[in-house]
Amino acid sequence: AILPPLEVISYKLQYDYNIKDRRSTMGSVTILKYHLELTTRHQKPALQGIEQSVYKAFRQVEEVSDFRILDMRIEDGNHIHLAIKMSPRYSVSSMVNRIKGLTQHYVWQEEEDHLKQFYRGTKKKLWKDSFFCSTLGDVSEKTVLRYIEKQNGPGEKL
Repeated sequence: AILPPLEVISYKLQYDYNIKDRRSTMGSVTILKYHLELTTRHQKPALQGIEQSVYKAFRQVEEVSDFRILDMRIEDGNHIHLAIKMSPRYSVSSMVNRIKGLTQHYVWQEEEDHLKQFYRGTKKKLWKDSFFCSTLGDVSEKTVLRYIEKQNGPGEKL
């Protein structure tokens, strides 16, 4: 087996490259972490006052899904930030659709009277169709690019 350069090993040790964060499947070992931001429909402050029910709904979805919540915070009553770790088996968009669909169902079940103040009609929607997602890395982009640059073989910068 080819070992990574010493500076990469020391970087991993220095920045607590935690083995528990790794996820093993038959063909890969991955660490996939994401920052998600889900916004309420029409950016209404519908989450204000029901934060505990919302957090509980996300934990319920986590129990029956292939992702783990590392942290979550509701901001301004109209959106939630999530840090999650998930399996490579699913695309981010399919996991987000699952999260939004199930949390929407659970929150409406628990807080229907509250949500009716913000949303009328028979459709019990809570989340905007779109979402924000970015990756959370254990190492910075600069470190990865430096590591790749130091590998043997011809390379090409884009």
